[in-house]
Amino acid sequence: MYRQCLVFLFVVRIYAIYPYFDTQDFIYNVPKVYRISLTLDKLLEYYEKKPSKDPEWYIALGSARGQLEYTINELDKSVPGKLKENLKNITRKMDRVQNQTDFTSLVYRSKDYEYVAKAIYENLDVLSSVMEPLTIGTMGTQKPFRFNFEQYVQEARTKMPSRKAADACTMQLLISAMETQTAQSEGACEMTTECQIQIMQGSALGYQQTSRVRAMALARMFDCMEGVDISANIYKLCIQIYKETKSLEAWDHPPGTRTLFMQQILYCASQGYGEFIKPRWMNKIMSWQEPRGCFADDRQPFLRLTGFVDATTKSSKKDREEEYRIKKAATSEGGTCNSLTSAMALGSLVMYIRALLETDQAFQYDVLA
Repeated sequence: MYRQCLVFLFVVRIYAIYPYFDTQDFIYNVPKVYRISLTLDKLLEYYEKKPSKDPEWYIALGSARGQLEYTINELDKSVPGKLKENLKNITRKMDRVQNQTDFTSLVYRSKDYEYVAKAIYENLDVLSSVMEPLTIGTMGTQKPFRFNFEQYVQEARTKMPSRKAADACTMQLLISAMETQTAQSEGACEMTTECQIQIMQGSALGYQQTSRVRAMALARMFDCMEGVDISANIYKLCIQIYKETKSLEAWDHPPGTRTLFMQQILYCASQGYGEFIKPRWMNKIMSWQEPRGCFADDRQPFLRLTGFVDATTKSSKKDREEEYRIKKAATSEGGTCNSLTSAMALGSLVMYIRALLETDQAFQYDVLA
């Protein structure tokens, strides 16, 4: 159904990636990539044995698969053959995980989200081929928030719309983009005033910010925001996210925020902002891997605190059903494992691989300027 109705026209952009890392000597990056490849191999092995029912896991898997394949194809000749074969084995394991998936068993938290997830998934081949150059020096010197985590939660509670509202606005954008591209007409996506404010102008924290990054990236890709400098909007948003990411680190990653931390790194690094590529953040992410291979993060307390699951209003039966579906989709067999957390770990670590494996071509440029 979705494949029949989604007809998009894309301009594919692939650039070289100029990384910012703690070393400009490629040989020291090879052990780091080996470490990441071992982490990813163990993660994929877990989900190969215990399939997830979370659509976001498969969106992240498909996107990471495309980025890793691009990285392998662009490898410098100095990369050891064994490392290249390791990376190829990871892509083969990604294929096995995807091929054995029963997509009829996936759990969607709402009809709006089901449309969004399927629309993204149907276009993953193209979405994963649009790559931005990783550059340094554009985010400025951002310092953590001066207030504490409890104050941050209270602030986020007042600014963050419900998950339902975010899904509904993203669906509006995709439906309008589909109609515009199918008719081959020019013009802005048609959205309600509330959704335009939420996606393009809204001030927010937490997951609302990363939702806006994804929505704006989709709008730019579908070329449906005529007269709006979407790249400038993403840039301003990622500056704010960078400040928040550093704050989560300064607060020592309170329970429920690991997923958000990795999502911030993945979404803004994928838009080209190299400040999100840091050795200590890479090490932190890998340290969070469970012995069984997955990643865990009890997001429910944080989601309730911020109101992103409508916890600030009186619960209705539908609200409880939505919260149950979120938990059911993200919780894999095996207890504490969370597939959304695992998805963000997968995506962000593949971004680190891409940054680490840009070698002499990258270092022809003064990326620290």
